[in-house]
Amino acid sequence: MKNKLLEKQKFVILIISFIILLLVSFVVSVCVGSQKISLSELINIFSIKKSDGINNKIPILKNIIFQIRLPRSLLVMFTGFVLAGAGCVFQGFFRNPLSEPGIMGITSGATLGAVFSLLVPNFFIFKFLQPISFFAFLGALISGVIIFLLSKKSNGYTSSSSVILTGTALGTFFSSITSIILLSKQNQLHSIYVWLLGSFSGKGWNEFYFLIFPFIISIIFIFFSGRFLDLLSVGEVSAQTLGLDIKHTRLFILLTGSLCASCAVCAGGTIGFVGLISPHIIRIIFTSKHKYLIPLSILLGGIILLVSDTVARIVLSPIELPVGVITSLLGSPFFISLIFSKQKEF
Repeated sequence: MKNKLLEKQKFVILIISFIILLLVSFVVSVCVGSQKISLSELINIFSIKKSDGINNKIPILKNIIFQIRLPRSLLVMFTGFVLAGAGCVFQGFFRNPLSEPGIMGITSGATLGAVFSLLVPNFFIFKFLQPISFFAFLGALISGVIIFLLSKKSNGYTSSSSVILTGTALGTFFSSITSIILLSKQNQLHSIYVWLLGSFSGKGWNEFYFLIFPFIISIIFIFFSGRFLDLLSVGEVSAQTLGLDIKHTRLFILLTGSLCASCAVCAGGTIGFVGLISPHIIRIIFTSKHKYLIPLSILLGGIILLVSDTVARIVLSPIELPVGVITSLLGSPFFISLIFSKQKEF
């Protein structure tokens, strides 16, 4: 009883700490860039009355914040949420510490969708949303469904190993088609290459409005997955004894991960390692119980991606690095140490 109380107290402390860090990271993300905005200027922007036209700089700063920085920072934050959540769900369900949407073939499907947009003529919807984002969203969502359908056995049961193997094979197939299209469209190679590295450059309110509902649904699904994952932690046989439907749970987990990956790649392209390292950091500093692991991982994912995007914008200013480069630099050493670590994660 005492241990449970201490566990809850530590969880509350971590939640409050992560929320504060998230807010600080968000404010810094809004203020930092080629045009630096001080905290006092930020306060003035939100407090100044419409009749106060004294400071000519205020309208310019308002435009920078509300039309450029704010929607971008919101997209970055929510993308970090769903990437970390998807990694947490996949790792818990497949009981594989290296699981994330990237190795499931879902990201490759999103990439194929983005590249396929080069072959599609402009439609009315693309006046409000970039075609590359729209088709990346569809590509990830469709690939998740295809992976599940192909991995089903004749008796209707889908094993975890068959899902992973099917996803890996299908991801390779998608990558091959992507290469063929890119070779035939070399004029657009640079823009696609930047997208493949992960970037939020040029993203604004249109993308945010398009994604906010799928983002919220994804996060709700992630939290709902927590009780399934805690039951599965005792083993599939025991979970079935407790009344868990493994078949439907597996479908729900795969669709949840697919929706998360769809939102993430639509918002910022292919961004690696956030979904891998966030849950592991929480396991190291706190616990593996999903009722605690999921909310903490989601908050940490948002913090990591906000910080990475801010660094990507300022490290070579005025040139902007793709955020995927920063997350790879942070995540690669962690990934290597994870492989060689002798600590038992599960």
